[in-house]
Amino acid sequence: MYNAKMRQFFTILFGGLMAIVFGVVIAYGGAVGWRALKPELAKIPSFSFLRAASIVVAPRADGTSISGVSRTIRYTASEEEDFINAATQALPSSSDKHVSGGAYLVKNLTRGDVTIEHNPDQLFPIASLAKLATAVVARKLIDPSERITVGKNVMAAYGNTANFKPGETFTAEDLLYPLLMVSSNDSAEAFALAYDRKKFISAMNDWSQSIGAYRTYFADPSGLSPDNVSTVNDLALILDWIRKNDPKIIEITALKTKTIRSHTWVNPTHFLSWSYYLGGKNGYTTEANRTSAALFALGQNKNVYAVIILDSDNRDADTVKLLAKVRE
Repeated sequence: MYNAKMRQFFTILFGGLMAIVFGVVIAYGGAVGWRALKPELAKIPSFSFLRAASIVVAPRADGTSISGVSRTIRYTASEEEDFINAATQALPSSSDKHVSGGAYLVKNLTRGDVTIEHNPDQLFPIASLAKLATAVVARKLIDPSERITVGKNVMAAYGNTANFKPGETFTAEDLLYPLLMVSSNDSAEAFALAYDRKKFISAMNDWSQSIGAYRTYFADPSGLSPDNVSTVNDLALILDWIRKNDPKIIEITALKTKTIRSHTWVNPTHFLSWSYYLGGKNGYTTEANRTSAALFALGQNKNVYAVIILDSDNRDADTVKLLAKVRE
């Protein structure tokens, strides 16, 4: 009887140990197999949900890292000052010193002196940089609380980056955010039509002349027409006037996101994570190529620099190269 019970005990104990060992082997083999199989499954449309999970943390030159679908800031304040140099070093060595813009200007607005210039007075189409003047004139002519309806005539403008729906109504102040953050052509037309389109455009030209931007001409409020032209010298004047006299416009251009009712607008500007980026505006049309007018606070004294680029093949790379030259 005693021996029978002992045999039964050891049989159960041995069986349990074998079950544990067998389970561990299966779990390990399954994990190895899953790691091998997962990338292949992710290629199949039905298993596309696995792709985000397979993204690994990867440092980026802009001071962030990607993990899954979220972006994480990974730098300290002291490290920010090295970003321009790091970004410059990441550029192809064959183009380290070449700036692609047809015209460009770097001007220390704090001191009033020009640091770098190329074709400073040559006329070029400016694309959506015209919206800087649109914002200035809209704030001068239209009460911020005035209700403006985005009708079909407004939405006839090319593009709908603001994702408006016909018949939506916004205050004039609200429309500044899609105008300046996502370069909404509809917002530009809404402002002009809410006043009187012809008179609004005339006011844009009167304003630019009044501040000394004599070679600048606006043909429409959005910048779509190639007849919207200016020079890098004039655009530096325009940017400097805005930062001194209507800084809210610059503040809006530096926002990352803005939500108004069902709309959330996300600013696509690549320099928003840099603490010394103060704001600015980008543009693009086929005729104008890529354009940019931006403000940066540089050096120990945080002098304000305007960086203006017209007719660029790669405005971000050009901006980085020009900023690097300032710091040489």
